[in-house]
Amino acid sequence: MRYPKFPTKALLIIIILINISSWVRYAQTNQHNPDPDHTNDAKAKYVIIITIDGLRPDAITEGNVPHIQSLIKKGSCSLEAKTVIPARTLPAHTSLLTGLTPERHGMKINFWVPFMKHVDIETIFSVAKEKGLKTAMFVGKDKLRYLARPNTVDHFESTGEAPGSNDTIASRFSSYMKTERPELVLIHFPEPDLTGHQMGWMSEDYIKALEQVDRAIKVILESLDEAGIYEHTLLIITSDHGGQGKNHIGSDSEVITIPWIAVGPGVKKGYRINGNVNIYDTAATVLVALGIKPPPKWEGKPIKEVFIAPTQPLGKTRCKRGVSILLNMIGAKL
Repeated sequence: MRYPKFPTKALLIIIILINISSWVRYAQTNQHNPDPDHTNDAKAKYVIIITIDGLRPDAITEGNVPHIQSLIKKGSCSLEAKTVIPARTLPAHTSLLTGLTPERHGMKINFWVPFMKHVDIETIFSVAKEKGLKTAMFVGKDKLRYLARPNTVDHFESTGEAPGSNDTIASRFSSYMKTERPELVLIHFPEPDLTGHQMGWMSEDYIKALEQVDRAIKVILESLDEAGIYEHTLLIITSDHGGQGKNHIGSDSEVITIPWIAVGPGVKKGYRINGNVNIYDTAATVLVALGIKPPPKWEGKPIKEVFIAPTQPLGKTRCKRGVSILLNMIGAKL
């Protein structure tokens, strides 16, 4: 008895459709329960931004700053990042927190007094508050209160450029962090900028002021460890501007070049950033690290280069690989 011949092409198509359907079902079933060995779940629960006012990148190699240098080795960094023009504390910090250039955020002066209004556009703090996160600022210059719009920053403290402010800022942050644990914090050290204006950038006194900041950073790191959250914290250490002589006027490299360091969960270790880094990229990078989508109108973009790329869930990988194999079969057999 002869059986009718089943067309080879039709048989192949049926087999392909059955397999594709199986792989798709497998991927859908496992997309929320991926293989733990094939995913990167290292998302930061806390982000601490530390700005060292007036820090030039070359000062890091001139001074005895073991804690800053250790963070560079443990994370990703650029010693050629750029600040904005005008390279001043308030415009630069506004760019840092809003993801915008001064042309867009409008703050080009370098002073603020209480009767002036606060920043009236989105900042990382306002976006974080919308997501239910706790926020705080510990700063060494009163003018930075401009960025602490009511209902966006839960806790604000300023030492007002007082002598010994580095230690005071670190101590106040440490006490608050251990009890309140805000998820997003800006810490601003007014040195070595203050000493730079008095004694000159890269002077012996300027370097000593930076070394004092480094010791204050040690206190911050110890407090994170004592609170049991160091391993879950992304640290970003940067500056608002550099300087030369006794000022930071103009657009010379010594003025606008700043360090930018990132250390924490999901960040590459011992990595030098290849791409361009701008101070206003910090805002988007912070939100992405916290799992929050940055506002689309921001000019700054997340510095994705510093993050370890997550591996695709196993189900999706198998599905794509299977479809690829079957499509190759079609080309070979049909």
